[in-house]
Amino acid sequence: MKRYLKHMLQLILSPGNGWEDIGKANDNPRDIALAGYYPLIALAAISVFMQGVYHHAEFLVLFMRMIVTFLVYFVSYFFGVFVLSLFSEPTLEGRYDENRSHIFTLYTLGLLALISLLVNCLPVTKGMLFFLPFYVALVQWKGTKYMEVKPEKTGIFMIIAILGVLMPPYIFYFLFSLIIG
Repeated sequence: MKRYLKHMLQLILSPGNGWEDIGKANDNPRDIALAGYYPLIALAAISVFMQGVYHHAEFLVLFMRMIVTFLVYFVSYFFGVFVLSLFSEPTLEGRYDENRSHIFTLYTLGLLALISLLVNCLPVTKGMLFFLPFYVALVQWKGTKYMEVKPEKTGIFMIIAILGVLMPPYIFYFLFSLIIG
């Protein structure tokens, strides 16, 4: 998890250089998921209980939100990779690279999980943190070089990346919230 968080910090501080370092590291996506992403989303899910400190919510409601938070990020990972595998190849300079797609999705969703962690742990209004996902979109844009996107197809790739990787956690969270009431 230490290496994953180090790369996440690099992406936050300098997205372009962060993607370069991620490319040089050439890590196995499975290792990143097992040692970094899954523990991070578990931590983000557990952090839901901090809302009980600030908002005095019931335990059962918080427990269900915890499960939903974990499921949302878990499902979003596979959905994001699926969307990139279906739609991104025409925008790439070479052939579709499954490992790069997995890594791109893991780091994008990891940044969103960090935002969730902040939202859950800080007693600030969600409106103050509303613009952080736009920064994640900027990080994705800087990742187009890592993904080897054709310069003239960057816009199309960004639409695919935003709709296929960045938006699903919010959509899935909304849908799961409708189910649990």
